[in-house]
Amino acid sequence: MTDVQHAAFSKRLFAFLADVVIAGLLVTGIFLLLWTVFDVDRYKDVYGEVKASYEKEYGVTFGMNAEDFGKLDKDAQDNYTKAVDAMNADGRANNALKTYLIYALSILAGGALISGLLLEFLVPLLFKDGRTLGKKLFGLGVMRTGMLRVKAPVLFVRGVIGKAVFELLLPAVMTATALMGVTGIFGFIMVGVFGIAEIVALVKTGGQCFLHDILADTYVIDWSSQPIFDTAEERDTFLAEREAARKAAEEENEAFY
Repeated sequence: MTDVQHAAFSKRLFAFLADVVIAGLLVTGIFLLLWTVFDVDRYKDVYGEVKASYEKEYGVTFGMNAEDFGKLDKDAQDNYTKAVDAMNADGRANNALKTYLIYALSILAGGALISGLLLEFLVPLLFKDGRTLGKKLFGLGVMRTGMLRVKAPVLFVRGVIGKAVFELLLPAVMTATALMGVTGIFGFIMVGVFGIAEIVALVKTGGQCFLHDILADTYVIDWSSQPIFDTAEERDTFLAEREAARKAAEEENEAFY
């Protein structure tokens, strides 16, 4: 009972997948709600209108690849280049595209943070046992080193800062901005750094702890077999009484024989 009753990897995996599915549904719902409330599509429509006007004016279709561009004669190539330059210099189009991207990234980040606060912080607090829905479903729990129950500050560090920000939000934003060409190769490098750090954390702890566990000094344990205490004093008293009972039983057995 004094050893850490680490949860089986298979149960942790299923609990993680359950939490991911729930979080994905919640983030998607929040994203669609905020997207509708702020009417983000109007900026995309403005950009599309400006783009269509230049295509009509110059008689071109934007998005041509290098191979198709090379098949055009010199006059057609010059005309296409002028159309692209005019489009790129259009302030209305640039403002619409920039606002669209800002809203998209902000809503994505906001959805991830709200999801993290609800599922990884508020729900475990309401359960009063530090467990997410996935962990509760598969009989897992979380405790601090020394068999201590997790409290609100630890839950916040573990669930919001560790999981929502470092393991979900930052990699997602870096990937999105890299694909959009905003951060370029730097974004992909940062995603790789986060992934390597996660692997190192798992290897160093024998597959028991992710980055969020290391940040919060926590373990995922088997809920049914792991004793957890509210304070160190309560734990020490329990262990002292258990040791006294063990010694008494040994003395009784020695006296009997």
